[in-house]
Amino acid sequence: MNKKLNVGVVVLTIILIVAIPVLYSSLYNRFSKIVIKRAFVSATVVGVSPSYVTGMVTKMYVKAGDSVKKGQMVALIDDTLYKAEVEKKRSRLKSLELELSQIDNNTDPNWYAQIKSELDVVQRDVKLSELMLSYTRVSSPVDGVVAQDLVHVGDTVSPTTVLIYIYDPKALYVKAYVTPDYLKYVRIGKKVKIFDPQKRKYFTGVVKSVGGLNLFRVCNTKPQIPITVKFNAKKVNVYFGEPLYLYVKL
Repeated sequence: MNKKLNVGVVVLTIILIVAIPVLYSSLYNRFSKIVIKRAFVSATVVGVSPSYVTGMVTKMYVKAGDSVKKGQMVALIDDTLYKAEVEKKRSRLKSLELELSQIDNNTDPNWYAQIKSELDVVQRDVKLSELMLSYTRVSSPVDGVVAQDLVHVGDTVSPTTVLIYIYDPKALYVKAYVTPDYLKYVRIGKKVKIFDPQKRKYFTGVVKSVGGLNLFRVCNTKPQIPITVKFNAKKVNVYFGEPLYLYVKL
């Protein structure tokens, strides 16, 4: 009986020796950090709109996820009316130039001056109409990646319409929201671990800002305060809008 008891004590002791460190490690990991799941890859985006022209989109040359270069054409606005206006102005210009060439400035100076004055006005009109035509070809103002395409062929747009958003893939950051209870753990300059649940990989980042104008509250919950975390976007393969987790040590 004593032998059986002794064996049981030995087995129990072994189980405790193995289990206690595992349990301690589990409890330590659980209570030594906070996990922020409301985190996404973000970036400063640039909205691209037509300049000064209104019309129907006849072609879209890019879509979400495409890389673009500064000056690359991204969309074409219907240019039919603008082309017609250019041709009209050019035709009038040629007519005035011909008329002016047939007038003798010495024998008819008043008529010559009148045609010359009108010619100067039409020359300016030609340049303006050509400029307006060029605005129907919408180009990217920066190098980057299309974050979102908002219009399609057939949509009518104006100078206030954003056609696409572009972001710099080298300037990505992580944006997350925390409650006031956790603010003392996410101080500016603190290092955090970032987890990509899709790739099952960790990488590090540094808290760069806390707070901002876009604080919000959902129903009766605590206020959600925005934080931003910078990381080395050149070395980490993540994408705009991708969901991530933040692990912050207490």
